[in-house]
Amino acid sequence: MICGTRIAGTALVVLLALGMSGCERWRLDQQMDVLCKQDGGIKVYETVTLPASEFSNVGQPLARYAQQATATEDRLGPDYRFVLNREALVGPQANAQKGEGQLMRIHNAIYRRSDGRLLGEQIWYSRSGGDWFTFGFQPSGKSCPDFSRDVAQEVFRRGE
Repeated sequence: MICGTRIAGTALVVLLALGMSGCERWRLDQQMDVLCKQDGGIKVYETVTLPASEFSNVGQPLARYAQQATATEDRLGPDYRFVLNREALVGPQANAQKGEGQLMRIHNAIYRRSDGRLLGEQIWYSRSGGDWFTFGFQPSGKSCPDFSRDVAQEVFRRGE
């Protein structure tokens, strides 16, 4: 009789743990979806046509500079400045492996160095963790919106 009570008690604890494991994740996903609808996406303010030689074989513009860049700002070469900002909106010290959730806002922007003009920007949100516990597996993650191209591919057009 005591053994059956222990098994039932253990089963109840496991079921409660599984039921609670997605609460923070669900809350963060809801918050992320709202933020994504507000300002997520790519905005292009000016397009720049570059010679075909400035594109990699997979269509990435100015890719040759990325390998040589010593700073993120220089990854598009001497004529353009690439700015990357990552901001933790929830859980800046969170450890997703421990089930803690984190919500990040990522903002990329491209500026022309000669006049400082903003050519385009890309904003997206990313959630990691929030699973309560992960049973030793990879924590879950989600991001929005989905992009098939990045801001550089939208700003820079391939010429002849």
